Amino acid sequence: MFSFFKSKKKPSARIVDPGPAAVNRMSLDERKAYRQEMLYQSIRETFLSMEVVANMYKFKVMPVDERHHRFIAMIDVAQSFATDKMNRAKTFAAIEKQLRVNTYNRFGILLTGAYWRVSESAQKFDIQPRSTDSSSIAAITARKNPADEVSELVSQRAKLAREAYQPVSAEEAEAFMDALRGGVAPPVVHVGDREYQSDLAPLDGGIMIGGTQYGKLE
Repeated sequence: MFSFFKSKKKPSARIVDPGPAAVNRMSLDERKAYRQEMLYQSIRETFLSMEVVANMYKFKVMPVDERHHRFIAMIDVAQSFATDKMNRAKTFAAIEKQLRVNTYNRFGILLTGAYWRVSESAQKFDIQPRSTDSSSIAAITARKNPADEVSELVSQRAKLAREAYQPVSAEEAEAFMDALRGGVAPPVVHVGDREYQSDLAPLDGGIMIGGTQYGKLE
């Protein structure tokens, strides 16, 4: 009779295993796009470091392997093309070497060829702002004074690539390059809320580029 008043034991709650957290890793297509964007960024930063303003050159790049680890660049320069006073003596070959060094230091991207063409008619190229550029950045890149462009773009940390990718930490970038130099699988690096991991595809496939018009690549 009194058993009616006894509290019934509540069934123990089931513990649900949530499993591993979802990882927001880049797909192959996203990794290829990311490498190409880093190449765009590196080329523009290299020219900017020499105080070469945007209307002195234009370029496009083409991947030469299936997974977009190696590229060639086609660079058109206007008649006004010149680097800053400290670098005016630099040849196209010397500039090309700096481009290769900088692109490799940005996650092991290889610029295996650079082909230059000097315009016979254009003193300066018309600048067409990219859709992702803000109006202030577009105005800066249209200026004629290289020093103004360099100082303002650097102070604003302006985005030079076509897509916005948050920077990777210096520690992760160094660990990535150490792995490449050591011939081991590079670690995952974080690009904003995404994870990037190089697939380390063989770099000896695709179109073979033996050099440029300024000598054999070493």
